[in-house]
Amino acid sequence: MHYTIGVLCLLISFHCCLSVPASPRDYKVFADLPTCSTEEDQLSDCIKQIFNTLNPRLKDGNTDLKIPPYEPLVLNRTSFQYSSGNVNGRITMKNAKIYGFSANTAKEVNAKYKDGKVKLRFLTFLPKLNIAGQYKADLQVNQLQIKPKGDFNVTLTNVEVTTITDGEVYEKDGHRFFRMKNIDSNPKIGDLHIKANGIFQDPELDKIALDVANQYWRDIYGIMLPETRQYWQPLLLRIFNEVLELVPIDAFLKD
Repeated sequence: MHYTIGVLCLLISFHCCLSVPASPRDYKVFADLPTCSTEEDQLSDCIKQIFNTLNPRLKDGNTDLKIPPYEPLVLNRTSFQYSSGNVNGRITMKNAKIYGFSANTAKEVNAKYKDGKVKLRFLTFLPKLNIAGQYKADLQVNQLQIKPKGDFNVTLTNVEVTTITDGEVYEKDGHRFFRMKNIDSNPKIGDLHIKANGIFQDPELDKIALDVANQYWRDIYGIMLPETRQYWQPLLLRIFNEVLELVPIDAFLKD
């Protein structure tokens, strides 16, 4: 169940890729958007404006641009192997729906472009995220083997995410594209509340476990985030680059 926190770290950033036109020939759909200069003092504000304009506009997707909806964002199945201290095992989440990305806004953007090299720093804010679905796990806690399974619902409020990446511009088929080389995404959460069942066979023990988790969620989050980073950060980088291969930057970047 705690894996949902790590997944959300990835998803917070993933949706921005879906908010870009599929090719320059389709960019006429967004004729009201600016064309960004590569001058450092102008580029950051321009990218921020595009992000904040497209994000709510495309929450229901766009069939012409082949952009799927992301409100809610559906996560069919995700699993990871967890090992930290006295807890070891695998956790799987499926049929999850995540609500709240359409309210995501860029608060600060710092962009640098020089000689085909790009550095980006995003600070984004989401007032509320809610994720609900099913989970199952096979865990060993000290000498105790447990196999919880059931439904979960996690609500996060006042989420700030700092994402830093660097990459390069390359040419293909007569167009320019952007490829990320590294990415680092760090979320800060104002509050978090967990609901779940199936942790134990006894519903009363479920309630006790959830009371403890909700009381000490900051400690749990502090342990889970670095532990799961090795799984979701490479996946995040791959997802970004797969989408960016379909997004020529000629449509919104001028020299």
